[in-house]
Amino acid sequence: MSYQLYAKLNKNYTPRKFRVGGKDHYQMFLGIKSDSDPNLEKVEKVRYTLHPTFKDRVRESQSRQRKFEIEIYAWGTFVVEYELIMTDGSSTTRKTDMAKVMERVEL
Repeated sequence: MSYQLYAKLNKNYTPRKFRVGGKDHYQMFLGIKSDSDPNLEKVEKVRYTLHPTFKDRVRESQSRQRKFEIEIYAWGTFVVEYELIMTDGSSTTRKTDMAKVMERVEL
């Protein structure tokens, strides 16, 4: 089975700062897609490990209908580590640079 990380940047979101003097942060979504398992039926959940600067850097999604998507706010891209936990109990961990898979979309 081949699974890939996807990243979407919301073009309609107005960037905002979370601290005085901080950088503009953008609304982004991370999720999983697969040509060989389009409904992601073999995936139980996905655990994402974000950049060390995130306060809660480990995020988990069990929403198969939403392609295990999570919402984040970031000022730039970074390498995302993600663990695919499968319905058979096995797991695999991968890393992907968001910059290589980022799409700008209107949400």
